[in-house]
Amino acid sequence: MNTHDPRQVIEDVRNHLAAHDRSLAFLFGAGTSSAVNIASAPAAGEKPKHEPLIPGVYGLTEICGTAVGAMGDTQAAAWKTLVKQYEQSARPSNVENILSNVRMKIDAIGEGESLLGLDRGKLREIEHTICAAIARTACPAEDKIPKRVPHDDFAAWVKKVNRTAALEIFTTNYDVLFERAFEASRVPVFDGFVGTHHPFFYPECLDDDDLLPKAKWIRLWKLHGSVNWHREDGDGAAGKKIIRTQPSESGEMILPSHWKYDESRKQPYMAYMDRLSKILNAEHALLITCGYSFGDEHINAMLYGALDNRNTANIIALKFEDLKESDKLIEAAVRRSNLTVVGPNGGVISGTWGLWQLTQPVDKKTSSFMDSGFDSNALPEGEGSPAASSADLKGRMRLGDFNWFCRFLKEMGPDIQ
Repeated sequence: MNTHDPRQVIEDVRNHLAAHDRSLAFLFGAGTSSAVNIASAPAAGEKPKHEPLIPGVYGLTEICGTAVGAMGDTQAAAWKTLVKQYEQSARPSNVENILSNVRMKIDAIGEGESLLGLDRGKLREIEHTICAAIARTACPAEDKIPKRVPHDDFAAWVKKVNRTAALEIFTTNYDVLFERAFEASRVPVFDGFVGTHHPFFYPECLDDDDLLPKAKWIRLWKLHGSVNWHREDGDGAAGKKIIRTQPSESGEMILPSHWKYDESRKQPYMAYMDRLSKILNAEHALLITCGYSFGDEHINAMLYGALDNRNTANIIALKFEDLKESDKLIEAAVRRSNLTVVGPNGGVISGTWGLWQLTQPVDKKTSSFMDSGFDSNALPEGEGSPAASSADLKGRMRLGDFNWFCRFLKEMGPDIQ
């Protein structure tokens, strides 16, 4: 079995993050929101529990399935049929895929026809129910949000770095946890919306770097929509436009896939995807993913395409769950030396799968550097046997956990209170 030294991986990640003049982008998925723990403190002797503030995609799928099931037996049966169809095709039966399927059926169905035992009106009701359930879940009450979340540590790191190349953040999340954290840290953010009364989406700026704020501003692109976006009828030739306002539970701008027939909803998604493609195809581009499950086929195709077409592009995928050599992501990384995958138990480095094993045990001198990135079994220097045992060289990588990743970022420089 091949092994990789986690110390070298952590050093490489730190060096990439410290290169202030290099193009750097992040892709954050649902795992960054579900990393926020709202479980009560455990009783003495009990293990800590994790209750996500906002569930991940499969928790969200369960919530939406329950909401659709409450509509009636016919709707409940339709949901089960959709789930079964995805399971039979070996594709993820998550809410994003199911919502896309419902929307395609709405576009395809004719008057007087039925699909899944439902006419167009009933299919639209299911669509609205799913979107509303997503929006309610992604809009937690203020009193449920902890005083400090990992996003705050990420914002603190962003604020202290002096980058000469703009930092671009792409996220598939619908919530506004990143926006809250950036505002709390007084970090200026641009998201493609302009204006002062009802800021409207201005796609031209994503194509022209001269129209974008410079490196002191964070660029935040929400690929799948946001709970604080709304459609508004424009005046005259303007037609419908997308505006940014306060979060709501309508879910009208939940965009988990291409929306081919509605220009007003397609526009943000396609503009952001084009921006992601442009960033990935820049010279020596680096994208770091965290909390992203690689479950979006459109995004995956863009990521893999960029890696295949440009040898200087690099992606580092930080994964929360344990990995297996047979995983699709691992197989994709083995075929691409510029795709690095880092999981708790092992990863792919330069096209080679292997488990983590230190070449030297962590000691007092290196623990401050290593501990936020790697949970080592090594004993502190001077304790136990002086000879490194096999247990001393093993451990688990922490970087795929957004909580630990943000702590890792915060510890890269002076402490920020």
